[in-house]
Amino acid sequence: MDFRTVIRPLAGQKGFISHDSRVMLVGSCFSDNISECLIRELFTVCDNPFGPLYNPVSVRRSFEVLASGKRVGETDLFAHSGLFHSFLFHSRFSAPTQDGTLQLMNSRISEACNFMRRATVIFVTLGTTRIFISRKTGEVVANCHKLPGGEFMVKYLNLPETIDAVSGIVEAIRSVNESAYIVFTVSPLRYFELGAHGNQLSKSTLLLGIDELINSGRFEGLHYFPAYEVMMDDLRDYRFYAEDMKHPSRQAVEYIYQLFRDSYFDDTTLATAKEVSAFTRRFSHLVMSRSPEVREQEFADRRQAAELLTRRYPKLKDACERYIDSMYDNEI
Repeated sequence: MDFRTVIRPLAGQKGFISHDSRVMLVGSCFSDNISECLIRELFTVCDNPFGPLYNPVSVRRSFEVLASGKRVGETDLFAHSGLFHSFLFHSRFSAPTQDGTLQLMNSRISEACNFMRRATVIFVTLGTTRIFISRKTGEVVANCHKLPGGEFMVKYLNLPETIDAVSGIVEAIRSVNESAYIVFTVSPLRYFELGAHGNQLSKSTLLLGIDELINSGRFEGLHYFPAYEVMMDDLRDYRFYAEDMKHPSRQAVEYIYQLFRDSYFDDTTLATAKEVSAFTRRFSHLVMSRSPEVREQEFADRRQAAELLTRRYPKLKDACERYIDSMYDNEI
């Protein structure tokens, strides 16, 4: 007897993603989780150019900025707790100087703007219908940056508002990219500000809004990936949550990513990803020796391994170099 409800790989999606794909992921921190998995297997990825975004209004606004190529200006910033921030961005892009903040944000917009126009797949992960509205400007903010709570009004989007925001996401993407597959998913992260019932109402509104748009026939190339359903109906156990009992654990992320792989990768891509993953695991290990000679030899060996890999898979050369550079920076 089967005591689990196993969610199977999606039918008809094999080959949806390969190492020739350009994959953009925008939305909640679960987008970061999947991006890390893809980067580890040397896919070409653009991950959360504004940092994690949780509600569909902020996600829509981010895509509108990328579609227009609008740059962040001095008037878009404010200072708080020794850093300059923007209500468009997560605090990972905040910096001690105004010029430094603008550089970080505008370089990211420029990179993501170009990437979005040539993306083959765009994943959008929505987390909550809860929005924070600035009392000063009336705008929905992507991040409150630890400002006093009294500076914001809090509201939950209803279904028509959610459908409008999700439609706006697709319209912004389609204004510059008519061919990319757009895949929506709902984050498995639980938001308990209004308790378990409030979390379910919020997630249900997102699910209904996405489903309504996909089935409306207004746009082609829209799809849904059941990350939330895997967490709730397949894993459905507290051992698959992190210590905060809200975020999925690393094991849960890997389980969901395996469904992602089995749904979207064909056999050739799966085999390549497996080989590449073994290669990148070596780079994830820190060199513990302080000996300059030992460290230099290890880095030389890694470079040689990378050269052998890219000879077999020339298309992975750029992704491989980006991965090595990121690992080398972490070593330093």
